[in-house]
Amino acid sequence: MIRRKTVLLLSAFAAFVLSCCPRGGNSGFYEADALYFNASARDWVMGTGRLYPETVPSPPAAPKGYVPVYLSHYGRHGSRYMDGKNGYGLVSEVLRRAAADGRLTPLGKDIWAKYSAALPYLSGRTGELTPLGALQQRQIARRMVDNYPRLFRKGARVVANSTNLERTMLSMCNFNQALLQSHPWLDIHADAGRLMMGHINQHSPENPKVTPEDVQWKSADAPWRPEFDRYCGRLLHWEAFCSMMFDDMEYVRSICDPVRFERDYFAVAKNLPSCPVEDCGLFRAVPDEEQELLGRLENYTFYVEKSLWPGGNGRGCYLSEAVLGDIMAHVAEDLRDGVSVRLRFGHDGCIMALFALMGMDGWSDVPEDPERAWEYWDVSRIPMACNFQLVFFAPRRSAAKPVEEELLVMMMLNEEPVALPLKEVPASGRNEAFTPEATSMRRNGSGPYYRWSDFVEHYTPILDNARMHLAQ
Repeated sequence: MIRRKTVLLLSAFAAFVLSCCPRGGNSGFYEADALYFNASARDWVMGTGRLYPETVPSPPAAPKGYVPVYLSHYGRHGSRYMDGKNGYGLVSEVLRRAAADGRLTPLGKDIWAKYSAALPYLSGRTGELTPLGALQQRQIARRMVDNYPRLFRKGARVVANSTNLERTMLSMCNFNQALLQSHPWLDIHADAGRLMMGHINQHSPENPKVTPEDVQWKSADAPWRPEFDRYCGRLLHWEAFCSMMFDDMEYVRSICDPVRFERDYFAVAKNLPSCPVEDCGLFRAVPDEEQELLGRLENYTFYVEKSLWPGGNGRGCYLSEAVLGDIMAHVAEDLRDGVSVRLRFGHDGCIMALFALMGMDGWSDVPEDPERAWEYWDVSRIPMACNFQLVFFAPRRSAAKPVEEELLVMMMLNEEPVALPLKEVPASGRNEAFTPEATSMRRNGSGPYYRWSDFVEHYTPILDNARMHLAQ
């Protein structure tokens, strides 16, 4: 376990490394902790590449007579460079060759000129946290302190755990650094050891319940991939896309798989807003209608991997019992030991799978045809630096020694309240039936709040059922 001094050193190192990142042609790109990138694609199309909101509303006030006593957090790493092997290089190789052969349109030439100028600042950084990703974590941490100052007063203890990938560890370091900048007295314990991996990334081999088949299910040679590739071929209009940049479609066929190239190109276009480079204008080559179709593909893949899709075995979802179980197991322990905040830093698919297990609104639908997944699953709700926070409240009279049976809990997704499939406890103290239409749209005001005892009662059998399926 890493004590506060070590956290300070790690955080300082993280800040130094990120401050040395090249900034493309715009030397003032991240001045004053601001972002100056204009990507012309709407949020839904960006999927999990969507940038974290620049502004978020203030959280609801605590229920009358209650004060915050504990916060349990799970956060995706901040904005990163592409995590696919040779992601930038595959696209650049096609454009480079076409440029050399004189087969690019005027738009293609302009895009290649801008993109090739940006490549030196992208190459060799596969999957790493970008400066923007570090900024996102610092801003979320600062708002957490502002929203719940009682949890960070002198004597407060914070526990932070991360998966052992560089981008999640640096996300944790930047988050902790921001906490310590405003509250240097905090006692922060940080860890990124392998023993924690299975409780934060439930799909990692470090989880003892993960099988070789589970690893294959989310790999490039998963058994569902051939049908997905055929779906891409039926769905996309590669000729309309490629004609924007190339002057001969037979030539395109001769140098690449055009459907694969279109998908890779779109992945790069969605990623560049996270990176410290000038806007290369890649979206100019992708008509709006084609962007909509491409946006469906990410929903398909995550749905098949992480949901209770009838065509799969559900293990990608059931493995989330590790995360939910860890959250539930630590509440009483942390309250007893004086831990006021528990932080976890992981990944997008982990959050989706957990929400599917929890029956969260928008994640519990299971269409038989994964081609319809985009109608239900909206993966853009899990942007870069996505996070959820379970905020616990106790009656003011017992706040010093909270009684578990008296706790109320509110769930925040990306710092906005979201509904749980439980009976709501409004500020008035009355129980009301769960109504997704009403509560999922609530943004400010009073809640929604739930009794922690109801949460435990509801999710304990769900955990038991998931563990039973995993043991089969």
